[in-house]
Amino acid sequence: MSGCGTPKFTTLSPAQFAQSLARRLIPVADSLRDLRVRFGLRPYRVRVMRTRWTGGQRGIGEEVVSAEMEILPTPLVQDLSALAEVVEPVGLLEVGSVSISEVSGRYTEEQLRGLDIDGTPPAADEQVWYEIEFPRSDGQKGERRRFFLGSTPNYAAARFEWTFRLDRSHEGRSRAGELR
Repeated sequence: MSGCGTPKFTTLSPAQFAQSLARRLIPVADSLRDLRVRFGLRPYRVRVMRTRWTGGQRGIGEEVVSAEMEILPTPLVQDLSALAEVVEPVGLLEVGSVSISEVSGRYTEEQLRGLDIDGTPPAADEQVWYEIEFPRSDGQKGERRRFFLGSTPNYAAARFEWTFRLDRSHEGRSRAGELR
């Protein structure tokens, strides 16, 4: 039904989106986010961890770190007060979720979900999880908490950022970085 006075609208191909103004402004937004880190307003570290199990399947054998990717500039971790301590037969456990926002738009959904670049999920003997390290005010290494992706990452092009939720998992790494 062309010629009916219907306005033409634009659609972007993936290649056009990659070259758009919104994509070219991501480094500027990242520089501004990094100022918060430099000012000490985001003293924690957020990493995507990939581990492999020596027994050939998740949970079988020993868990070994095979890769870690630090999310930079450091994103905003919101509402740590949502984590609660619950008494279980095995001891005191933290449960709950945190919101992660202001994750650089330069990351891909595949990276944030722990997939390979072609979208292939982790192998049967691999596990992908997030780690948030909270340093102590005395300059010593801090607590490292383990989380799993609790929602699909959402890209907000107008804010040059990804947002998602992380759900608290079982014990994280030790302060020295060893798996427990």
